[in-house]
Amino acid sequence: MLYQQISHNKRNTWYVMALFGVLLLAVTIFITYSIGSTIGSIFLLGGLIYVVWVYFNAAKHLMKITNAVEIKQEDSPELYEMVEELCLAGGIPVPKIYITPEEAPNAFATGRDPEHASLALTKGLVEIMNKEEIRGVIGHELSHIRNYDIRFTTVASGMVNLIYYTGVGILFAGLGMVLSDEHGIIAMAFRLLGLFLVFIGGVISIVGIPLAKLFYLMISRQREYLADVGSVDLTRDPSGLISALSKLETIETKAESQDIMVDSLYFDKPGKSNFFSQLFSDHPPLDKRIERLQESNK
Repeated sequence: MLYQQISHNKRNTWYVMALFGVLLLAVTIFITYSIGSTIGSIFLLGGLIYVVWVYFNAAKHLMKITNAVEIKQEDSPELYEMVEELCLAGGIPVPKIYITPEEAPNAFATGRDPEHASLALTKGLVEIMNKEEIRGVIGHELSHIRNYDIRFTTVASGMVNLIYYTGVGILFAGLGMVLSDEHGIIAMAFRLLGLFLVFIGGVISIVGIPLAKLFYLMISRQREYLADVGSVDLTRDPSGLISALSKLETIETKAESQDIMVDSLYFDKPGKSNFFSQLFSDHPPLDKRIERLQESNK
């Protein structure tokens, strides 16, 4: 059952990534036919450069905005030994380990591949979780590293931001031309061009941005399920992770970041459990995650 879930989640993620690629290509074609092949080519090339930049700089960005502090083996021998043991079981290098000052119990992993990975636990998580629960959470985060989930998440979030800034940028550029105080024939021509840009930016903003966001959220949810069952594979015991998730369900006040990438990488994302909140969340509900773990253990 465990490996069936892993296979199922991996397959679903690739399906959504394919849809993401189709959406990005559709935006490129739309810009090419609406504004010109030169602008379309600039968008595609600039987008690729931007995604590559995000890919190589995401880890540094995340550690900076979360005020994470790296710890060494002598700082926390038990925690370090736990990470080393699970890395040995998963056949991956030991990542850099960080503690963030956040009081809300959480964790995240980042890095473009296992050789450049980092693992961060919040102060709140270390304080309220017992050893087996922390072990389950670490197994979840190491599974993200082991499965190259961070690569997926980083590239996907880069694509979302690319489509967002493109749509909004064209929209506001058009509005600026339309609302110009200049007069005369040339000004009128610029206003007409501005109206056209408002249309282009509006289409990308109204259609492209929501679709990109939905695809991104679908990818993120699938990777969370995959990391949960991956934790069981590493620890050989689902009880620690189930207990950690159950404990999080009882906590009413949970903080969240204002950064899309940090939120998507967190072990737990606060949120209500109704249909629409689940649709627009990058994490599955805690009860659904617990249910799948219990099923995988049968």
